Amino acid sequence: MSAKMVTKGSRVADVGCDHAHTGIWLIKNDIASKVIAMDVRKGPLEKARENIKLYGLDGIIETRLSDGLEKLSVGEADSIVIAGMGGTLTVEILKNGIEKAAAARELILQPQSDIGMVRRFLRENGFVITQEKMCKEDGKYYNSMRAVRDHFSESLIQATPDKKLPDKKPSDKLDSEMNQGNANIFQAVYDEFGEILLKSQNPVLKELLLVLQRKNERNLKSIEASENEAAMLRKSELEQERNIIEEALGHY
Repeated sequence: MSAKMVTKGSRVADVGCDHAHTGIWLIKNDIASKVIAMDVRKGPLEKARENIKLYGLDGIIETRLSDGLEKLSVGEADSIVIAGMGGTLTVEILKNGIEKAAAARELILQPQSDIGMVRRFLRENGFVITQEKMCKEDGKYYNSMRAVRDHFSESLIQATPDKKLPDKKPSDKLDSEMNQGNANIFQAVYDEFGEILLKSQNPVLKELLLVLQRKNERNLKSIEASENEAAMLRKSELEQERNIIEEALGHY
């Protein structure tokens, strides 16, 4: 699913390439012009070399033993693919190689967990998600996304003069705080479940939201009679989670 998001003609860095199946597919389907297949483990990388040789792609797909983006040079790849890893590891790889990630034309990501964390990291580090897809296979949900550097936001920030805004009236301040509160809720919903998926009313996401809603209701019911401090804290977390799920379902 994620490989299909790669822009045709790209030089691709496949991070955590495993057996190089993605890179081989990209070349065989005339999508990538070159692939750098990277993995931190010697075993899978050796298997990748065998597969590359089997398909006669030795001169087009290069392999590198690399911890994340460590062995990639800045500007060497147009498209960076990170698929099949947990969200925490995906964020760690991007954070450690942020200069290289920012120099790429696109990031193609398919985190297996903590997807909200990945979306949040992208937003907070100047990336915009331009595509996102979701599917269900063998009872598991999968998300893939394409993100690009938000150059427009950067230029807008640089062009904005540094001047003091006029003082607001109390009513203006209250309206502003209310609007900010709503904006924070919307942002939390979009970070957690994906703005593109919600606005396109993705049916697979709706199915997941209903599953999460039922789970949330069960969890709340299981602690409703408890009044100790830990239970009250957990109840507050679950109520916040419920609000975000309900806000997301409001898109359908």
